[in-house]
Amino acid sequence: MPAFYRELLDTDLSVLDGLADAWQNTHTRTEKLPKRMMDEVLKPLRDKGYWEGAAAPHAWSLIDDIARQLAAANKVAKALAGVIDDAVADLKVIRRDLKDAVRRTRDQGLAVDASGRVSGYITAEQHIPMGQRVYSARYAELAQEEINGIVRRGITADQSLSMALMADVGLGAWFNTGPRHSSIDTTDRISVDEYNAYHRALSGKDPYPEAKDDSPYGLGLDYVTGIGPRHKDFTNGDRMADLMQSMESMQDIRKQTVEQWEATGDKEGQAAFSISASGKVAAGKKLLTEDLPAIVTNDPDHLGEAFMGSYNVDYVVRGTDPDGSLVVEYTLNNTTSSESALHYIGYYDWLKYAEIADGPMTSAVSQTVTWTERIPGKTS
Repeated sequence: MPAFYRELLDTDLSVLDGLADAWQNTHTRTEKLPKRMMDEVLKPLRDKGYWEGAAAPHAWSLIDDIARQLAAANKVAKALAGVIDDAVADLKVIRRDLKDAVRRTRDQGLAVDASGRVSGYITAEQHIPMGQRVYSARYAELAQEEINGIVRRGITADQSLSMALMADVGLGAWFNTGPRHSSIDTTDRISVDEYNAYHRALSGKDPYPEAKDDSPYGLGLDYVTGIGPRHKDFTNGDRMADLMQSMESMQDIRKQTVEQWEATGDKEGQAAFSISASGKVAAGKKLLTEDLPAIVTNDPDHLGEAFMGSYNVDYVVRGTDPDGSLVVEYTLNNTTSSESALHYIGYYDWLKYAEIADGPMTSAVSQTVTWTERIPGKTS
């Protein structure tokens, strides 16, 4: 059961109401400020001939920038007030729906604990006839599905609020001159690269790191030669991130993501791909017919799998679009070592000791690939 259940019930939404009012007051009080500043300060400053020579164009440009920033600040204040107002209204409805669902569940004689988990009839199970126990389990399942669904709506509203605010404010040093959101219902306008940048910024990372062109071939060479950094990070826009997204096995990873999100309401989880899930014979066939040819031909659909082998991927559902599509951040950690190099023929304990010394074929290299993408949800 998602922890957000408790937050949805306990959070003081009046704080957000106050914040919306503050931004609305800011907008109202600054609405006429851009024109007044232009008429009384900036235009006289520009027109009275204080600037001469090479300094003049630069000074005029700065004056124009100040004028634009005043107008942009007023637009941003208006947009933020609208976004917060809309989010608070939605969260209040969702909280009411959640309380009603919990009340109906308890009215049926079921128990709902402090985390939102539904259990069978409060009456001791041994006193319930067998047929009624079946009803108990089924009713508990249906009630849990309803509560999970409402909590998912709350998570979506909360995430949409944060991303709409980030998009309106922007990541630059200047005010955003074109805020695009006045509600939380337009997050489908935010690209996955923007989602990725916003969450990198919130984590204290460079939102727009320089793109890396490393390929599996280059990373494999780092391992074989023992040269180069032992760890590399990749994200949206990097070649390795593109390869991970295009892997055929990611279709099942995405399916697992949607199923787990719908079943549990937890925004964080893990999905897995195993090359030996269908047995060693199938794994050998995959090696001969897909992975080795991919290495030779640089096939983007299978090259990533040939490099990764079996893998686990962590995911975080970062947002839900109005059409039900999910915005998901995936993180895949991979280590290339003597053990992983032989992932098709088996693992051997003695290979662990080969990783101790630094040098060719003995020093493991690792990669963390984190990327954000949109995937169809159950209802999209």
